[in-house]
Amino acid sequence: MPELATSCIIKGVNADPLSLYLHIPFCQHRCAYCDFNTYTSLNNLRSTYAQALSAEVRQVGKAAQAQAEEQRPSHTLFFGGGTPSLMEPADLGLILTATRAAFPWTADVEITMEVNPGTVDQAYLTAVRRLGVNRLSFGVQSAIATELALLERTHDFATAVAAVQMARAVGLANFSLDLIYGVPGQTLSSWQASLRAVLALEPPHLSLYCLTIEPGTPMQRWLENGRISPPDPDLGADQYELARTLLAQHGYLHYEISNWAQPGHECRHNLTYWRDGEYLGLGAGAHGHAAGTRYAVVRQPRVYMQRLQAGEAGPFPLSAAVAQHHTISRAEAMSDAVITQLRLLQEGLDLAAFAARFGQPLDEAYPGQVAQLAEWGLLEQCNGRLFLTPQAYFLSNQVFYRFA
Repeated sequence: MPELATSCIIKGVNADPLSLYLHIPFCQHRCAYCDFNTYTSLNNLRSTYAQALSAEVRQVGKAAQAQAEEQRPSHTLFFGGGTPSLMEPADLGLILTATRAAFPWTADVEITMEVNPGTVDQAYLTAVRRLGVNRLSFGVQSAIATELALLERTHDFATAVAAVQMARAVGLANFSLDLIYGVPGQTLSSWQASLRAVLALEPPHLSLYCLTIEPGTPMQRWLENGRISPPDPDLGADQYELARTLLAQHGYLHYEISNWAQPGHECRHNLTYWRDGEYLGLGAGAHGHAAGTRYAVVRQPRVYMQRLQAGEAGPFPLSAAVAQHHTISRAEAMSDAVITQLRLLQEGLDLAAFAARFGQPLDEAYPGQVAQLAEWGLLEQCNGRLFLTPQAYFLSNQVFYRFA
């Protein structure tokens, strides 16, 4: 890829490279715990949707360039879903071509695609790698057959292993594996078995998420009718601590509350979120944050496509498909800065940078909060930075709500 200067002169917007989140809302099957913006009956729209998403990229790129003397580059792209790996390579190529033209890629661009095991073969992975995809995120969730069945995942663990092997064979060695703990019926022993099974694959990155039973999902109905028991928070805490211990023993850096990486393999795209950086949300139901504006794109894919055909983009970063947006207030910006950056366990919140950005120290913005949380052993200061303490990692929401 040609090297691109990243010191663009921007009028009215940040000149730093952007991150682009690209939502693909199609799935073969909706899992029992899922409340994401996904659809199982609209797969015939995939090619048309790719054209619409490409059009949205061009719209927002044109709006950005209208405020700038040069195009603003992109340094990370992330295909999320849904199941992006259901898209044909040609359709992904159409979208990527649009992004590169509208927001030229930096020389070290990170392009991640979420993949469900069982939806790809070696030829497919070879094709997407040629398009520029250089990082994969596999939704493994568990190595235990009964847990995968309860979650209504459509793959078994052997399929996940095969997908990882195929990725490495085609040169896609930078990948992440997702696992879920707190699953009804899951024990400390079965969780340990899943962790050891994925560690045997030596993944560069791991994301471990505690199951949340969301309203409107099959799991919520099962909970209400007694088919499953409510998650045990004490067991969840024990599972989290087990993961922390085991992954540390294997050399993984615990760099964010739910994320571990081999050194140098942190997810750069997600670091944009946690460093409170600017990112564009593109595609049905995507959310974005740029130029002092937070926004959400309309959720329904057909409505999304219609709006892009009929409408015109607003000022950057708004496309014709944006359903709602607001200017970020100073109070919201302060809250976002604290909550996102405290999630970074090795970096924490830079107190001097906070004071310089907002014109007052954190203690003045939130009187007494830091002192009280420090007294409770949930926050600590070191070298001008504020950090969660290890005992606060699993209880982080109890800290964050005090800055909301």
